[in-house]
Amino acid sequence: MNTLTRTQILIGLFFVVSNFGWIALGSESVSIQLDRERDYYPGDLIELEVSIRFGTYARYALQEPRDRSARYLETQPFPVRKSEDGPYEQRWIVLYQISRSGSIGLDGGSLKNESNAENNPIPLEAGVVIAKGFGVENDSNAPEWLVDHSGKKERSRWISVLVALAGIALGAFLWWRKSARVDRDADEERSPLNEAVEGLLAQLEGGKIPMSDIELFLRDYSLVCSPSLVDYFERILYSKNGNIGELADHLRKEFPR
Repeated sequence: MNTLTRTQILIGLFFVVSNFGWIALGSESVSIQLDRERDYYPGDLIELEVSIRFGTYARYALQEPRDRSARYLETQPFPVRKSEDGPYEQRWIVLYQISRSGSIGLDGGSLKNESNAENNPIPLEAGVVIAKGFGVENDSNAPEWLVDHSGKKERSRWISVLVALAGIALGAFLWWRKSARVDRDADEERSPLNEAVEGLLAQLEGGKIPMSDIELFLRDYSLVCSPSLVDYFERILYSKNGNIGELADHLRKEFPR
């Protein structure tokens, strides 16, 4: 066997080994999906989808990425399945709730091959979204109007008239309130808040979980609820591990009939 033949054989073997090594190293394809087009605000939910494709059957464990501005709620795993074009696929959907505005970088996640303990974890790409603040307006570079000092006296006269009218209106309101005889207890029974509480209690005591009614109640009356009651509502709505009996007891204590 001459030198040229041996060289060709070595080159061929190196090509085969190189190609098989590339297949083994490149057989895992990891991706994350995150809706970055929508507007996020504090309280909104973030759905992060993680998936991995691989050539040889295995099972992977997910270490969820985290961020201080997003509260982790739960992970929905899906079983390993074989796709039509050959590779296997495994995926997860991770649910978070935004706690404050600003940049949210879901980082530090990884996938670990449970079928081979010697393999190193595969790091996940960081998923970044921006949570907007409520009531934030864009700054404007347009110049503001200068104060017209010539009209100060005219404005002062109108201000005096408006103050006088406000005093008259206040006096009329106090007189009407004093002269009116309103049954406060009956009025409270007819209030929308009490009606909403009674409607929720009736459904909870009947063993139902009215998710849409709970969302409407939390949207309309969260300001008059204690933080602990709001926390019970959010457990049922978002983490699905709330206790219906405890929620009903808190409703009765805070809004007695």
